[in-house]
Amino acid sequence: MKLLLIPDKFDGSLTSESFANAFIDGMKKTGAPFTSRYIKATDGGEGFLRVIANYKPCISVEVISENPLREPIRSYYLYNKEDNSAYIELANASGLELLPYDNRNPMLTTTYGTGIEIKDAVEKGVKHIYIGLGASATNDGGIGIANALGYDFLNENGVMLPPVGSSLQLIRSIDDSRVIEKLKQVKFYTVNDVVNPLFGKNGAAYVYAKYKGASDDVVTELNKGLIRLNKVVSEKYNVRYNRVPGAGAAGGAAFGLKTFLNAEFLGAMDFILELSGLSEILHKEKFDYIITGEGKIDEQNLNSKLLQGVIGLGKEYGIPVIAICGVLEISKEKLKEIGVFDVFEIQDERKDFEYNMKHAAVLLTTKTAEYFAKK
Repeated sequence: MKLLLIPDKFDGSLTSESFANAFIDGMKKTGAPFTSRYIKATDGGEGFLRVIANYKPCISVEVISENPLREPIRSYYLYNKEDNSAYIELANASGLELLPYDNRNPMLTTTYGTGIEIKDAVEKGVKHIYIGLGASATNDGGIGIANALGYDFLNENGVMLPPVGSSLQLIRSIDDSRVIEKLKQVKFYTVNDVVNPLFGKNGAAYVYAKYKGASDDVVTELNKGLIRLNKVVSEKYNVRYNRVPGAGAAGGAAFGLKTFLNAEFLGAMDFILELSGLSEILHKEKFDYIITGEGKIDEQNLNSKLLQGVIGLGKEYGIPVIAICGVLEISKEKLKEIGVFDVFEIQDERKDFEYNMKHAAVLLTTKTAEYFAKK
C-alpha cells in the first residue's frame, strides 16, 4: 500500500509533522507492507513559516512587534535572498494563541503587529511579500495592518481611531497622506485558508468571531462594522472587494490587504503544489490513498481550502481520500458527496476533552492501526 500524507495540524494537540509520525506508527502496528510520502502543508495559519522553511532556504528576521492587544513582543518573519521575498505569518503577532482565554475579545484586538512586520520587510527593500492568514485573534478588517503602514481611520469629527474591531462602525473617512511610499514597489500575496466573504451570515464575524471571544451581540456589531468599513473604502477608492472569496479570512484582514496593498489571493493548496513540487510527484508516482487530517471536521471546515484542495487532488488523480479527525461533526454521507472516500475520528468518547487533546498522538496511532488492519 502506498500512501500520500497531506494533513493539517490539530490545533492545540498535533502539528502536521506529529500527525504524520503518529499515523506511520499506526501503520507499522498493522504489520502490513506500506510506503508513505509526507507533504508538509499549510492553510496559511499557525505553522506557515515552518512549512516555508521546509521548502525554501530562508533566514529568520527578528522584529520587535506587538501582540493583538498591542503589548510588545518579539516576533519574526522569513527572508529568501534568491527571489528577494519575505514570508510573514499573521498568527505570529496577531494570533489567538498569543492571548489567554479571558483576554480574547475581537472588539479590542488588532492586526497592527502584523503591519509592523510588513513595514520592516518593506523598508528593507523586499519586493515580494507572502502573508499566511489564519488563527487570528482579530476582526478588524485589516485596519490594524493598514494603520501600521500609514493609513489613518477617522471618525465623524476627524479624530483618528484606534485600529481595533470596535472602531469599525465609527469610521467615516480614511487619511492616506502618510502611507509608506515604498509600498508601491512591493507585490503582496495572501495565502488564504477560507473562501468566506467579508460580511454577512457567511462572513468573518458570523462564522469566526465567536471562536475569538465574541458574544452573539458582539458578532452582530462586528458585522455592522465590516459593512461600514466596506462602504467607506468603496467610496474613497471605488473598489468593492467584500464579496471576493476569501475576503473574510483572518477577521477580514484579507480584505484589508486586498484593499490597501492590492494583494493577490493564493489558495493554500495551489501554493503548496508549487512550493513542494507535488504536481510533479503525482505525475510520476501512483498512490493508493491520500490521507489528510483536521482537528475537527464540521460545516465550517468545508470552507477550508486545504481540505478542499486535497479532495480536488483526489478527484483529479483518481486517488481515494481518507480524512482523519479528532472530532467529526458532519455526516459521512455529506463528506462522501463532496469527494471524501472515508473518514474516521480518533477521540475516545469515554474521556474528556483535555484527555483527548493531551493524548491525540497515541489515539491517532491506535485508531489508524485499527482502521487499516481491516484494509
